[in-house]
Amino acid sequence: MALTFLSSSTLLAQGDEFILSKLSSEAKAYGSIEATYVSHMVDKVSEFEAKQEGKIFIDGEKYYLDLGDYTIICDGVTIWTYETSVNDCYVDDVEAMADEGLNPSKLFTLWEDDFKHELKEPTEINNRNVTHVNLYPNQGEEKPFHTIQLFIDEAKMEMVRAVVKGREGTDVTYDVTSFKPRAQVSPEKFTFEANDFPGVSIIDNRL
Repeated sequence: MALTFLSSSTLLAQGDEFILSKLSSEAKAYGSIEATYVSHMVDKVSEFEAKQEGKIFIDGEKYYLDLGDYTIICDGVTIWTYETSVNDCYVDDVEAMADEGLNPSKLFTLWEDDFKHELKEPTEINNRNVTHVNLYPNQGEEKPFHTIQLFIDEAKMEMVRAVVKGREGTDVTYDVTSFKPRAQVSPEKFTFEANDFPGVSIIDNRL
């Protein structure tokens, strides 16, 4: 049943709580996720734009992110960032990278973290009726972004688009092009095996 939007701010607050709670319940049943998306970055300061296709596998706090030029792998503790053009792999701790931006493993559940949220007017994206919810980090000054806009297909309980509004004038839009919950993903997907990359240089940034 579609949510009825009312003008009362109290009811709107109940509305976004309801939508995000329902979305969280769905996400907990996803298991492993396989998804593709297109990101569109706009730097309003330098007037630079870039588009990039990505594919991601998620299992709990683990993820495998294929960006073409880069592959980012995380087992929940360690992050490996492999740069194809130079055959280098950078190794970092998850905790040390926590404030650098969005955690890809939270892409479909990020509202569960420390955010205030606000229900906005419904809209349409690619002929799909979507619900618009804004997220504002409670420790906003510590984050590189000030707002995340979520656009949710309530009928399917799927996120269609997320827009990250950066503090330094850079906005990134993520359009989900395919979404497969309960995907069959091998555990080996979430670790970097140097033997699979002959001659790779490992740059370990961990203390």
